[in-house]
Amino acid sequence: MKKLLFLLAFTAFFGNAHAQSDNDRRVIFIMLDGLRWQELFNGADTALINVKRYAVNPKGISALYWRPTQDERRMALMPFTWGYVKQHGLIIGNRWKNSFMQVENKYKFSYPGYSETLCGWADDERINSNDDIPNPNINVLEVANQSEKYKNSVMAYSCWGTLRYILNDQRCGFPIQAGKYMPTLSENPSVIEGFLDDIKHEMVDFWGDVTLDYITYRYASEAMKNHKPKVLYVSFGETDEFAHNARYDHYLMAAHHNDNFIQRLWKQAQEDPFYRDKTTFIVTTDHGRGVGKQWSDHGTEAERSEETWVMAFGKDIPALGEMENNGPFYNKQIAPTIAALLGIDFKIKGKNPGKKLFFVLVGSDADGVSAASYRL
Repeated sequence: MKKLLFLLAFTAFFGNAHAQSDNDRRVIFIMLDGLRWQELFNGADTALINVKRYAVNPKGISALYWRPTQDERRMALMPFTWGYVKQHGLIIGNRWKNSFMQVENKYKFSYPGYSETLCGWADDERINSNDDIPNPNINVLEVANQSEKYKNSVMAYSCWGTLRYILNDQRCGFPIQAGKYMPTLSENPSVIEGFLDDIKHEMVDFWGDVTLDYITYRYASEAMKNHKPKVLYVSFGETDEFAHNARYDHYLMAAHHNDNFIQRLWKQAQEDPFYRDKTTFIVTTDHGRGVGKQWSDHGTEAERSEETWVMAFGKDIPALGEMENNGPFYNKQIAPTIAALLGIDFKIKGKNPGKKLFFVLVGSDADGVSAASYRL
């Protein structure tokens, strides 16, 4: 039944995507599961990188990512973030510079974090596990797909199969390709999509219904090339999986690769007239992690795992760089921010979604914000 629903949604999307106006904004929304702000802003953690139980070859991983200064370490780990995004966009969440971002939900693990981020509020009563249960809450991607501007032009790709339930693929109406066991459902798969299906089928089963980030990246890249979604959601997961395995070396490598995937998607957007100068990127995480010996875990028992971050760049994002002395901001503010970027109404009956992180508007709205003005 799910496959049939997906095929219907995909067919509707594929048949109508190119008929829509090319003047609409595009948004590419990316999440890196469980990447700590400490590594984002500081690079490799001094207290972890040389610990033998966290790495097979501590000297080798140190050669890759250890540098004597903070700026050098974070540049070595995430060169696109600190070489491009810092210069052309904004980055929130460096607590060492009094920039605060966090989840509002009390659980501090994945399903609640994704749901809060995508749906605009923390539903602690009903969203309290990582079980494969369809999310009763409406997400901003679903609202976009129901709008006139973005109908049949929303797609989602995730390495974690449970994202199908978080986005509620039985109800949302847009195509979702998620997890290790779900092949592409394109009626006419490209050669690369078919090859990715084969790789997933043959690869070692590392973490259950979770595939590798590279595969998710390539599916998303193929979608941009062949199907041209105006709203694209991409969720990577290796940072969280390797952290739970207590493999700090692999965790750092996954973060480095994610940074590269973001750069490649940005480059692809800049080289494609469909996306060039029309696309805003937003990147965040679903939760933080503990510190010290608790770095590999998160949740109510891992202190400080509510701490998150967000970055944005592309169309209409001001070059504010690494933010200081602001917040606290919450993940629940990201969904209304995406809605504001898309120019769609995001009001959930009986709920109060978070306020926008910043405003990028044409004209003004009820908040009285004029064109090309920004407020954090």
